[in-house]
Amino acid sequence: MARIGIIGALDDEIAIYLAKMKTASRFKVAGFDFHTGKLEGKSVVIAKCGVGKVNASSCAQAMIDGFSVSCVIVTGVAGALHPLLDTNHIVISQTSIQHDLDGQGLGFDRGQVPFSDKKVFRASEHLVKIASSKARQMGLKSMEGTVLSGDQFISDAETRKRLRADFGGDCVDMESAAVAHICDANGIPHIIIRSISDKADASALEDFNASCKIAAANSAKLVELIVCDLDGHDAKPAPHNLKSAIRTVPHWPKQGVMFRDVTILLKDKRSFKCAIDLLADRYMDYQLDSVAGIEARGFIFGAALAHRLGIGFIPIRKAGKLPSNTISEEYSLEYGKEKMEIHSDALSKGDNILLVDDLLATGGTALGACRLISRLGGNVVECCFVICLPELGGKKKLQEAKYDVFYLMEFEGE
Repeated sequence: MARIGIIGALDDEIAIYLAKMKTASRFKVAGFDFHTGKLEGKSVVIAKCGVGKVNASSCAQAMIDGFSVSCVIVTGVAGALHPLLDTNHIVISQTSIQHDLDGQGLGFDRGQVPFSDKKVFRASEHLVKIASSKARQMGLKSMEGTVLSGDQFISDAETRKRLRADFGGDCVDMESAAVAHICDANGIPHIIIRSISDKADASALEDFNASCKIAAANSAKLVELIVCDLDGHDAKPAPHNLKSAIRTVPHWPKQGVMFRDVTILLKDKRSFKCAIDLLADRYMDYQLDSVAGIEARGFIFGAALAHRLGIGFIPIRKAGKLPSNTISEEYSLEYGKEKMEIHSDALSKGDNILLVDDLLATGGTALGACRLISRLGGNVVECCFVICLPELGGKKKLQEAKYDVFYLMEFEGE
């Protein structure tokens, strides 16, 4: 299941979620800590981006690239611009604008990204509908409106009035519209939930310090109810058709064999990314120590997946290829027997290992690799493949040996 992404700028804005998460794991990517696990029974990834638009956009892109999110929720506090908003009132974004973007000298509107048509970033109508419904159920004082963002802490009445007049903004922060910009660029639905901490005037700093934690908790209560209504796939684009990216080469390497060629998938950046996204989505919450890949194409998928998961990679190679002390295992092929090897110090006893290869056919290679891992005391959590040819019996062979099997697609015949 794809994850729901939640981003806050401050510790207070994400602490309440982290305290309630189940089976949480932490991964550091691009300098940000990403916490994965379950919130309200749903798969989530939560991150503190830090203050400012660069931090926010960098964190959002890392989250989208690394954690297969179906949508992003920006949570936390903001300063009020609308005269009817008071402390702890909620703004649910319909739109957001970067108020400090000023390309007027180049002939563009304030807030417009120069040399583009991008200015107003629209939140997901579906998410807005859910958020507003939940806010009413909770009896929260909330409004749907426009969130302004810029690299300024607004703390004077004149600036507040100007932002309200120029952009029609209802609240102002330093991150949200930057995240919205990144989500728009990646086709990821988003919503901004901001609880008012101050009036963005002369008393802003004092009010912010006094009410930030309470306001952040207020925002979090609504976000948790939104998460309850999502299934991890809401508004997510349809997955890419990976099967169409596999080329079939008849009668290779011998007569009667339909060779399933993954090089076309690897060449196409969209297909390759989709494959790794799907695998990372499956295994991100597994408590894995390493990914083991079988020579040769298992190295490609296994190493990319290990990098995405933030764990190490173990190569399992043909005999005579590894330079240090090894153990070996003989395995059967259609035309005879071969040996494979693994370094004797590749893993520690009790390590949880994911075995990866491109294709499962007769299963001899994968079974030999599982035996190598087991002989070193490792636990094969699952055997993972891009393609399975079930008629050749490899899946059944691995399952009879008590190994779990997962694959992205299957083809009939050899």
